[in-house]
Parts: sequence; C-alpha cells; structure tokens
Amino acid sequence: MRFLFFLLIVPLLTSASHKYYVSTTDMYYKPESNQIQLVVRVFTDDFTKALSAFASEDIKLDPDNRTHTILEQHIASYFQTHFNLKNLSEGSTFSFVGWEYKQDQTVLYASFDALPKLMQLEWSNTFLMEVFPEQKNIVTLSISTKKKSFLHTKDRIFAQYSF
Repeated sequence: MRFLFFLLIVPLLTSASHKYYVSTTDMYYKPESNQIQLVVRVFTDDFTKALSAFASEDIKLDPDNRTHTILEQHIASYFQTHFNLKNLSEGSTFSFVGWEYKQDQTVLYASFDALPKLMQLEWSNTFLMEVFPEQKNIVTLSISTKKKSFLHTKDRIFAQYSF
C-alpha cells in the first residue's frame, strides 16, 4: 500500500516544483572613456532555448558544435536586440566583446562606446522574456562609488537613471 501511495504522490511533487528564471547584469558607466560596459549572466540551458527561438534553428552552446564565429554572431545579435540603450547619439556604437561558460551559466560581455555626456540613462532589458514570460532580469548600475539595482520583468522592461 505504501508503494502505491508513493507512486501516486511522486508525480504531484515533481509537478509542484517551480523553476525560477533570473538573469543578472552588471552595467558599469565609465564617463572618462564615454563607455558603458556590460556583463550579463544567464543560465546556459535557458539561454540556449531563447537563442534557438531567436535564430529559428536548434542552437547548442557548445564551441565544438558549430564554428565559434557563427555562434558569436547569433549571440551578438540576440544581445543587441534584447538590451537597448535609449537616446544614443549617432556616433555611439555597440560592441559584443565575447562570452564564456562558468559552471551552468553563460557570461556575456559587451559595451556601448563613444557615448555622449549623459544626463540620463534609459535602457530596456528583455533577455529571455520571449521564451520565459516569468523571467526577471536584475541590472546593477555602477557609477564611480555608487551602485543602484533595477528589476526588469515582462511588465517593466524599461529603467532609467538620472545623473
């Protein structure tokens, strides 16, 4: 009888587990070099699913699976589409620096360069939200000795900071 109870209760317990979808972004404003540097940490399995949907093909975040250049192009395009700075001057540029694995996470590096003197910074972060509607993206903005955190959700994709 206990065995039968166990067989009935196990599926209920496994369906009750809840997976959390969270990414973190460290955003460093460097006014002396007119640059914003970004470090985004996402879970590799979640990012693989989002990147595959974005590219409309099955992508494996495995450097041996396809050429590094093609994979990097997909990642850079995804990054630029899902993390945007608003009201940039025409000379400002986005640079995807690279990516690496760290345990079960993929860490992405990028920058926005040749920025004008900023009085206000506004951005959107929709990483993984097209695949995981309950996704939460935490962005920590670092300016000199100050830090401020922002939470992005599907209902609140924009954030701003005034200098």
